[in-house]
Amino acid sequence: MIMFIPYSAGQETSSEFEAPDFENVRLWNYNVDVRANYDNFWTAMSPSKYITPDDPIIRYFANNTDEIQIEYRPDSTDYWQNPDYTLKIGQGDCEDEAFVWVSIHRAKGHKAIAVGGYLYFDDGTYIRDIWYEYAINNTQQIKFTTPVVYVRNFYKKPLFMFNDKMSIRDYDPEWMNK
Repeated sequence: MIMFIPYSAGQETSSEFEAPDFENVRLWNYNVDVRANYDNFWTAMSPSKYITPDDPIIRYFANNTDEIQIEYRPDSTDYWQNPDYTLKIGQGDCEDEAFVWVSIHRAKGHKAIAVGGYLYFDDGTYIRDIWYEYAINNTQQIKFTTPVVYVRNFYKKPLFMFNDKMSIRDYDPEWMNK
């Protein structure tokens, strides 16, 4: 077993630096909510609970690595995974990876939100998607986790946003300044 032990001169090593224990991590019960005001986008009841910056596993990754490999694997029946479960199994779809990264950015003290909306492609097709946005040093970044965005031209239509401190609401492009 390889364990990462950071050097912390003059400080005791805290539990957030110990390798994460995935033994008791389970997939949460997923309850679906239809939000007609978001073009019938399916979301989980209480979506803010899926952003978990205080989770010890999230804090470990926030403090010890910027490299996380999550294999993109779409669900046969769409459901949302909690971030610690996604990290445990190393796979998920767009929202699963977005929730991991929003949680990690929030654990690092960055402003970050999950965004749901549509991606429209040049050939007239579109998909529902969830991506994430974050800000470091007042510079806003937008990250898409759906692989198709790397091989096709598209434009986005964001509909809603949320994080652990912000309940689901209409997307506001000025969210970072508030």
